[in-house]
Amino acid sequence: MQTRPSVDWRLAGRLAGTLLGDLPEVTRPEAHQAVASLHELAGRAGDLAKRFSHLDGEPAATVLVTDRQGWLDGVSHLGAAMLATVDLPERTGWGRRASALGHGAAAGVGLGLVGRGLLGQFDPFSEQRPLYLIAPNIVDLERRRRFVPRDFRLWVAIHEQTHALQFSAAPWLLDHLSERLRLIARDEVGSADMVRNLAAGRGLSALFASQDGHRALDEVTAAMTLLEGHADYVADTAGRIHVKSVKRLRRAFSRDGSPSRVAKLWPAIDKDAQYRDGLAFCRAVARRVGRRKLARAFESPETLPTLPEIAQPREYLRRVHGTA
Repeated sequence: MQTRPSVDWRLAGRLAGTLLGDLPEVTRPEAHQAVASLHELAGRAGDLAKRFSHLDGEPAATVLVTDRQGWLDGVSHLGAAMLATVDLPERTGWGRRASALGHGAAAGVGLGLVGRGLLGQFDPFSEQRPLYLIAPNIVDLERRRRFVPRDFRLWVAIHEQTHALQFSAAPWLLDHLSERLRLIARDEVGSADMVRNLAAGRGLSALFASQDGHRALDEVTAAMTLLEGHADYVADTAGRIHVKSVKRLRRAFSRDGSPSRVAKLWPAIDKDAQYRDGLAFCRAVARRVGRRKLARAFESPETLPTLPEIAQPREYLRRVHGTA
């Protein structure tokens, strides 16, 4: 019988904390200034994101400018909330404990590595739907890359506020993603599925998902690719007017490199590809039908692009907009 994955989030948090790395050296006045600046710019970013996305939603009302540990605490609650939506029984006894330790260790390593460089995150699962801006990571990167601080902070905040608008304008989106995540969690893969998936060139993920599971995974990947690419597109579009160094920022964050070894084995976790391909898709659609009609992607599950359509925007334009 299938069971809900158990995760020891305390273990994950402790392990991740050891991997987050050193903080940038800042004085107390510098820290206060950075926090105040990010709060101010997050409010401005919400207005800009709404204007340039043409989404009929609201930006995040709760903005948490936090350190790495604050984000880690929040994302641990987020992970627990996501797992709670999986309608499967939990293991009991020693089996549950062993599973929780194993998953907790894996989650801790993943969160620790991600948390070193993550700049912000919107949490659509929590009741308050907070937007996190991770101050030490933002300050560290802008120093190392010599970005204009206000430009960089505003650009990042527009990206994250666009995510808040996406989920606000499309109230069905969270349920759409959650249902597919539940399908993936309940998925069982057999030997025949493995053979078919390997023959289709699905790499390492062939061992972990059936054909139905891969369909659900492809739908989640396509949606996430749209979300990230659209947020980048809105930040760049608003930035042409309101962020003087936007061209330099986009060049610095261009993701044209080849995928990592892990991403080649499991393409669904290639975040760089999601940003790169999603931005290219949004640029192509907006170039053909305009920004307002690009926002139609958030009207319903049927107007979301599929993975093949992200690679071939003309097919999406033909299906959704009746033009190529």
